[in-house]
Amino acid sequence: MQQIFLILALFCVGFAYNAASSPVLGPNIEYGARGAAAPAGFKGAFVPQASTNVDFSWIEFLGADGYGVWKPNRTNYLRFMAGAELSPFYGTLRMGLGFAPLPPPFAILELRFVYSNENLLWSDVEMPMKLGEQPLVKDVWNAGYMFNQFYGNSSYSQIQSYDVQLGGSYTSRCLDLFFLFHFALIDIASDYDKKSFDYMRGIPLYSRDYVVAEEFSAVYNINGNLSWGLDFSLMFSGRQFKFYSPFKAYDKEPLYYSLVTTGPLWRFEGGRSYISLSPGFFTRSGKDNIFSDSINERIILSVQYKYFWDFRFGKDELKAE
Repeated sequence: MQQIFLILALFCVGFAYNAASSPVLGPNIEYGARGAAAPAGFKGAFVPQASTNVDFSWIEFLGADGYGVWKPNRTNYLRFMAGAELSPFYGTLRMGLGFAPLPPPFAILELRFVYSNENLLWSDVEMPMKLGEQPLVKDVWNAGYMFNQFYGNSSYSQIQSYDVQLGGSYTSRCLDLFFLFHFALIDIASDYDKKSFDYMRGIPLYSRDYVVAEEFSAVYNINGNLSWGLDFSLMFSGRQFKFYSPFKAYDKEPLYYSLVTTGPLWRFEGGRSYISLSPGFFTRSGKDNIFSDSINERIILSVQYKYFWDFRFGKDELKAE
């Protein structure tokens, strides 16, 4: 029953995943849902992901633009943002600040500072992090082990992150490009010697840890209602920093994974919402390539819904040039 509940929760989440739809100057609300799992079996290498969230942002213009409009690839702004995210495994609150002050063509670049407070909902699972520690990380970083530990053999804990991000987005009539680089400092409060699995990022982490990540998306617009998307992400957490003496007491297992998905995207209500269905490929590695996942364990399927609600104050959005 426990696994059935988790599988149903994966695809029956409410609408709220972080959207990257066209913003306008002034207030914006984004919400949606996402689920991703390995169709070959829920006990594969990929730990299933499911989340709903809602995000609010106020974009204050720095130039001569007015509220309710947006000049693609040219608008300079200051962004205030706050959001909440919920899944069967965790709940997160976050807030941040973004800044895009450069002139075109560099106006597409935005520097962000985001604080997140992630609460593991009785799903805090102890993760081996030191080299040679038993059990080995390759034996516990998988969906089967996680499912056996949820709720019954795990507890509540908290993860805080301080994330510096550099992002960029380019919009044209037929192609939308988006990238985001992360460097996040992590603080974990756990009963398991401060070692936990971070569901929001999908990787085992240690307290006082760090994460380097990269995200890239490309969307080709076939027509007003149909697009084709490609998403790539890479997550890495290596050895602890050596210049800070408390970190010299242990040598952490270096881990990373990458995920690529591609598939159709159907738009509704003039582009305000869309649904995407994207099969993909998941791969992970560590010291000396310790993981030997089979091909069918690496195949995943991602389903996503997004909706964008803005306050245009009666003004029309400018078309991309």
